[in-house]
Amino acid sequence: MNIENMIIVGDKFEFFAENEGVLTVSEALHILRNNLITDKNIRFKLGQGLNEAQVSLLIKTAKNVGLSNLLEFKETVKSGRKYVHKHQPRNSMLGLPRRICESKFEIDVIIDDACDEMSDHVTGHHVQGMVITEATRQAFLAITEAFFLKEDDFSSYFVINSLNSQYLNFAFPLPMTIEYEIKTHKVKKQGVHYFDVVMNAVQNGVVCAEVSTSFSTYSSQWLKKKEEVMACDAIKYILNNKESQNVAA
Repeated sequence: MNIENMIIVGDKFEFFAENEGVLTVSEALHILRNNLITDKNIRFKLGQGLNEAQVSLLIKTAKNVGLSNLLEFKETVKSGRKYVHKHQPRNSMLGLPRRICESKFEIDVIIDDACDEMSDHVTGHHVQGMVITEATRQAFLAITEAFFLKEDDFSSYFVINSLNSQYLNFAFPLPMTIEYEIKTHKVKKQGVHYFDVVMNAVQNGVVCAEVSTSFSTYSSQWLKKKEEVMACDAIKYILNNKESQNVAA
């Protein structure tokens, strides 16, 4: 028995869905709702671009028409505000982090095509580079919150010291994982953490992007006071320096 696999992606990836073996979520729902599947050897897999409600609707619709066995995916579980610091669920790009060993972690990329980074437009078939970069930024937030800050009795503020991205191959709206390795981790006084990490966005066994970053975490209360002082100093400089005034074009 030959199994034919079909990949379901978000509607904004309409150009990618023109490829054989790919459907948009709207197309997949139409097929399931109207029971248009004549070949029960088809299996549906999840690509990128769907939100949690759409995944749930696919599962419910397939169950209602007795086709649950054709779906090779379950409900989506994403990192929430505590891990990725996003108020809107559509802007979380990650599943839950997994620890592989002391210094290595993995986290699945789960992109909602309604996220801020894709709100303007989608070009071509691939996932835009800045979307991948944002996913890696969220990865260091999620992994640090989940495995290094969970015992703290105060909230932390993250400060990026450096972030370098190399885009090596196109990433498409298909399953993708971020492989995360800590190169350096130091803990200073007052619970300050310093990290140097390397992240690889991997798809089909190929590294699509490599992101290296150095960042620190501080007590939110302490950093808030310091930031307020710096903000006031910046304002005073502009107010007291006539030469710094902007000139209208």
